[in-house]
Amino acid sequence: MAVYRSRPLPFITLPREVLLNGDLTPTSRLLYALLLSSLDVDMEFSEIATLAGLSNPDELSPYLEELASVGAIEVGSHEGRGDVLTVHETPIIPAQRTHTCVPCEDCGDCSCEYIKGICRPCHEIRRTNDQAKRDIARWKQQLDAGATYAIGQHATRLHRWDCPTLNTPDKGMARLEEQKPYAKNGGYYWSRLPDLYTADELRQKSSRKKHCGICGPDPL
Repeated sequence: MAVYRSRPLPFITLPREVLLNGDLTPTSRLLYALLLSSLDVDMEFSEIATLAGLSNPDELSPYLEELASVGAIEVGSHEGRGDVLTVHETPIIPAQRTHTCVPCEDCGDCSCEYIKGICRPCHEIRRTNDQAKRDIARWKQQLDAGATYAIGQHATRLHRWDCPTLNTPDKGMARLEEQKPYAKNGGYYWSRLPDLYTADELRQKSSRKKHCGICGPDPL
């Protein structure tokens, strides 16, 4: 079962209505402290159970139910993640104890751990797509302004704008399309298009770069 925090905490604050609640067993109160303190570390339920004095994670169920009854935690089904345990910094009132999953607008998976309505991977995909649009618009604007020389990403040679060795909007978009199946795993990125210049701009820069031997740009 995955665990979510309701809010990130730099330290642990134990609310007295949980810690001093006589209707809760000592194990439940200890479990709540352990759950709060384990949100920022990679800790398995088996480790939490051991620290709570239990022999295996299956024994946690009745104590989790106790904590849920006072609003200290809640368990809900989240799209693409199954049952998720949410730990609250302070107990929530009964009317607020139903945590409804907010699916991502793009992929439908749970977005509750990131921005409600957009999950982290899809947010990165949107960011990359926006980056591609801005870069293509910049490249086309430079071309429309009469820029016919290009300096690629590694800035080692001077090229013609249409050199076959350079990245182009079509090549870049085709690469993004190929990367789509791996986007959720972070394999989705935009390769910046070359900077385009006019001859006058390069003369002002006193460019001394070697000319590409494939496209053969005109001498400055």
